[in-house]
Amino acid sequence: MRQNRLLSIILLLLASGIAYIPYSSQPSQSRRSIAQDQTLDNVIPNSVLSSSLRPRAQEQGAANFTFKELYRMQKKFLDAFIYPANQKEAKKINSTIFSEDVQGRVDITRTFSGRELNTEYIFGLFSNLAASSNDTNAFSLLGYATSYKILHFAASQNIASASTIFQFTFPILPTPVPLVIDTWNVFNAQGQISMYDATFKWWDWAVDSLFASLSQKYNATLLQTVQLATQKIAGSICDIAIKHCNGTNAQYESMQQCEDFLTKKVAFGKSYQLGTPGRNTLLCRMVHQNMVPFRPTVHCPHIGPSGGGYCVDDKSYGDVVGDMYFSNMPFGYSDRGAL
Repeated sequence: MRQNRLLSIILLLLASGIAYIPYSSQPSQSRRSIAQDQTLDNVIPNSVLSSSLRPRAQEQGAANFTFKELYRMQKKFLDAFIYPANQKEAKKINSTIFSEDVQGRVDITRTFSGRELNTEYIFGLFSNLAASSNDTNAFSLLGYATSYKILHFAASQNIASASTIFQFTFPILPTPVPLVIDTWNVFNAQGQISMYDATFKWWDWAVDSLFASLSQKYNATLLQTVQLATQKIAGSICDIAIKHCNGTNAQYESMQQCEDFLTKKVAFGKSYQLGTPGRNTLLCRMVHQNMVPFRPTVHCPHIGPSGGGYCVDDKSYGDVVGDMYFSNMPFGYSDRGAL
């Protein structure tokens, strides 16, 4: 019975024109795993796979990299993200790891469009954070990555998806903290990141653990720790504002006015409010303070009372979830017009 069923399946496949692809256990540099390098067109002939089922990225002439090439490109990005390599990348101002029209999104912050802006936020933010770790006036709840290990990696054509565990150094904590970041990258024909979507996994839990460590460090209750952090973060932001935001870029008349505004007129913010819904928060301005030295004209408003279009309450939860941000090229298969 089992043999008859197997024979029926084979005959059905042959009748449909689906070729049997033998797999050899002998190692060969010219022979690649189907799961790694072959597209649907290699496995299923045109007579079976209609044009309506092809990935739109392929129809539009997207690059077709091998699995190993995509892995190397992913590693190139991750290597540049790690401190102190990110310092070198940030100094380029326009990192060619990104395409000129790159579109990026980080779940706990916002969307970032263009090469220069992404260079500042992905490389500059963390390199500045590391550089200011010895500044007694600087204070942040953020950390910077010093090492990483890829946990999972899947890739096809010009898309790479990875889950990576990083060791983050937080200047306010005595020991590194592990953070997992899931990324979905799309590369252009030059091997540059054209689109990326990044998610900090278990971020809420990480922030809770951070505050627990701070409470122990300061020998204080959670409420007392938040109050202390509020004062320190506000002082750090205001120090940046007074030093770098002058003339037409000025946001506050004095240090006192700045601290009063940040401690009394905006919310501290929840762990997901570093730039997402309800982003008119102290935490959002904490993120952007590291960007101000790069381009005061652009970033000073972000730490000011107006929020500069970034630290503002302009979207609801539903708005963010429903935002069809990416438009450079399709993310392979999706319900958004891909089939």
